[in-house]
Amino acid sequence: MNKFEELRQALTRLNESERDAIIAWLLRQGADRVEEARAAYATPLPELMTREEFLGLEDPDSNRYEFVNGVIRLMSGPSVAHCYIAQNFYAVLRAHLRGGPCVPFCTGGNVKLSPGMDEIVYKPDVYVSCEQTAWDEKSIPNPKFVVEVLSASTERIDRREKSVNYRRTPSMEEYVIASQKCAELTIYRRATRWLPEIVSGLSAIAEFRSLGMSVPLSVIYEDALREWAPSSEGGS
Repeated sequence: MNKFEELRQALTRLNESERDAIIAWLLRQGADRVEEARAAYATPLPELMTREEFLGLEDPDSNRYEFVNGVIRLMSGPSVAHCYIAQNFYAVLRAHLRGGPCVPFCTGGNVKLSPGMDEIVYKPDVYVSCEQTAWDEKSIPNPKFVVEVLSASTERIDRREKSVNYRRTPSMEEYVIASQKCAELTIYRRATRWLPEIVSGLSAIAEFRSLGMSVPLSVIYEDALREWAPSSEGGS
């Protein structure tokens, strides 16, 4: 038996959380990391910093950054289609959740994750958190529902790194990836062991079970698929 087959058989004996931990370790080695160039600061950023130092940064140029185990990652600006999708998502979530304990947030806020030994700060396009007592003025550590709109520069991160790290976060119940090329969502749910469900077409209905709501894709993609929309995904 060769080494690969021995490794494959060993992996099949692990439970889901153990496999996720190994995947996360492999991602930390940088094989799949897409790191965009950093913008110029008046004072250059250090190569590595702590999460607390990152959360204390003030960026005069309003650039958006994420933080993964000491490494700072610059996010490129979103396309118009990207903005429409995120805004439409936020609008329907806000209308549905208004007056309840769960609160939707749109692009810009810090989501602080600590899966295993990792220290991460993401800035999802849209997210929902329900346990407000855990929030602080800099970050929210307990997202329940997250939406990321795909782009060419971050698709591998959204589908691999973030998919793993979100499902390793105890508060997370649903993770949604939205295409900006066409009306299509990929929905991952804890309740179904994170198996992906693909919902496509403007007439389709997406169920967000953790929030008790259903939304037509025609609402989520309203104005986002005009002729001026990019033929390939752009933006963060």
